[in-house]
Amino acid sequence: MLASQRKQHILEILARDKQVHSTELSQRFSVSEDSIRRDLRELAAAGLLQRVHGGALPVSAAIAPFETRKTVQIDAKRSVAQKAAALIGPGQVVIIDGGQPQRR
Repeated sequence: MLASQRKQHILEILARDKQVHSTELSQRFSVSEDSIRRDLRELAAAGLLQRVHGGALPVSAAIAPFETRKTVQIDAKRSVAQKAAALIGPGQVVIIDGGQPQRR
């Protein structure tokens, strides 16, 4: 398995279980704990998870840069978009704004 594939699987496990442990990931992917720690460091540097002693925890996706967020949970985003599109009728207009909320 390529490192990029392993990292994607790590993110999927993290999304499902809300935490990952280096030892368990090492055994699951049959790689050294050093490889897993390197993967976790790189994912943390990309803003995709928070490193903690012995593993990692999720971080809010809103914190990560857009370039990183757009590659996370693509299938879920596509599913939401398809369901939302089905609610739009002929002649209706939808405006989607990705800007920051205004402070008042």
